[in-house]
Amino acid sequence: MKRKILITYVILLLIGTFATGIISHTFVKNIYISSVKEKLLTNSNLIIDTLLLKEKEEKINYFNLAQKFSRKINGRVTFIEDNGKVLADSHNNSIIFENYSNKPEIRNAIKGKIANIKRFSQITQKVSIYIANPPIKINNKNIIVRLSASLEEINHVNELFFKYMLLAIFIGMIIAVFIGYYQIDHMVKPVKELTKVTKYISKGKFHKKVKIYTNDEIGELGEHFNIMASKLNHMINEISEKNSRMDAILISIVNGIIAIDDEGKIILFNPEAERLFNIYKGNTLGKNIKDVIDHKKLLYMMKATNERKVSLEDEIEINDKILKVYTALVENKEMKEMFGVLAVIQDITEMRKLENLRKEFVSNVSHELRTPLTSISGFVETLKKWTIINESDRMKILDIIEFETERLKRLINDILKLSEIENMKLIKEKTNIDVKKSISEVLYLIKPLAENKNIQLEINIGDNLKAIVGNIDWFQQIIMNLCENAVKYTVEGGKITIKATSYDEYLFISVKDTGVGIGKEDIPRIFERFYRVDKARSRQIGGTGLGLAIVKHIVMEFNGEIEVKSEVGKGSEFIVKLPYV
Repeated sequence: MKRKILITYVILLLIGTFATGIISHTFVKNIYISSVKEKLLTNSNLIIDTLLLKEKEEKINYFNLAQKFSRKINGRVTFIEDNGKVLADSHNNSIIFENYSNKPEIRNAIKGKIANIKRFSQITQKVSIYIANPPIKINNKNIIVRLSASLEEINHVNELFFKYMLLAIFIGMIIAVFIGYYQIDHMVKPVKELTKVTKYISKGKFHKKVKIYTNDEIGELGEHFNIMASKLNHMINEISEKNSRMDAILISIVNGIIAIDDEGKIILFNPEAERLFNIYKGNTLGKNIKDVIDHKKLLYMMKATNERKVSLEDEIEINDKILKVYTALVENKEMKEMFGVLAVIQDITEMRKLENLRKEFVSNVSHELRTPLTSISGFVETLKKWTIINESDRMKILDIIEFETERLKRLINDILKLSEIENMKLIKEKTNIDVKKSISEVLYLIKPLAENKNIQLEINIGDNLKAIVGNIDWFQQIIMNLCENAVKYTVEGGKITIKATSYDEYLFISVKDTGVGIGKEDIPRIFERFYRVDKARSRQIGGTGLGLAIVKHIVMEFNGEIEVKSEVGKGSEFIVKLPYV
């Protein structure tokens, strides 16, 4: 920028200098020519006056007069008759008696005009100015006095003028360049400062200020620039704060939110929406919704909302998820301006699963309760109708009623336990659990059941097991349910192995039996409520179908994991992994 200004400054200075020189030269030249003309005219009048004084002389020597006047006026003097005949010439006697009537100055003089002509002289070979007065009558002759002066002097003046003008231009240019460079540098310095600060501001460093110490327009510009930067910094901070809050809100919102403009370009796509549609392509802003989401129903809803100006609500399925979609217009009601369409997406997959589980649970509970109640009701009716019944039949009926009643009690107790575990409000206070003592207390209750079926119990519990934090009743419930299942599904003469060990900040509890085992297709579902591998056998041994579901829920409350290894006909092993922390 400095170079451009300096070059422009030099060019303008040169143009101005040359223009001034040319004008000055023209002015001086014109003044000089006017001065010569005026001098010639004055001398011409003086010569005429002299001739008039000599009119009384009988014979006038025009040649001597021409020579005399020529020396005095330092110019050429010619006397010519009005018919154009040359009488005398101070510079060239050879032209005497020649006819000059064709000369422009003589023609004008003959016409009675004072002629002043500038032309090239063939005799002197110079450009000269000619002055010729109208004819005067001397001794019965009409005499024209013509004076001329060479302009050779002006050429010398021109040479000197141009020489000094070029010298002045050269010296002036050197001085002007130094002064101009300093002045331009002084002028450009604030602009450089502005440029430097704008670079900082473009990088987001709005605290930078312009330092300008002038009181001119640039100083005023710098002051306003600083005010603008300060306001911009304040506005950007506010916008950043609002954007941070908005981002925090959008991230914390459990529903997916998508907003598009009238052209279908995405202007908002929150993280939950990315999760729901499995989109991990980075920034989706500015892309067309069709290039990001390939779901005809959702796209149709957003398009219909935009075209028909109505809000829509529907369910869609995508990526094994059930989503509830609400679409609405994004508009500024005050300005009556449309911005696009907003879609709010709610993941209702778990809700639908819970609804299905609830329906299935109600159905299963109804079925499980109906079976023993039907049996009890039937046998009670039998006892009422049979007036005569022997003691053996009566005891069989009462045993069946007692069995079904116990089964019903176990079912109700298991349902209550499962409900208690699922209800976080009923969680009991956690304590440090003595693992070995707790397991031993459970095995004390299990031992008679195992002895009744001649099942061998092998117990391997480490002596240095650390205490685990949690609800002791629930912990013992895990051991109780796993051991009871092992006893129920292990044939007489079988074996059950209970182990408890610590490894890498985890407590591992294993219950392994040599029972009937579980098929591979059934293993993924054995922790579901009321699911039985063999329903007839389970009911026969008094199973409710809730034992393993209770175990899984308790393990989850302990932040643990449970694993099953089983093979049909060879037995099963349940491994519980519980963290100490």
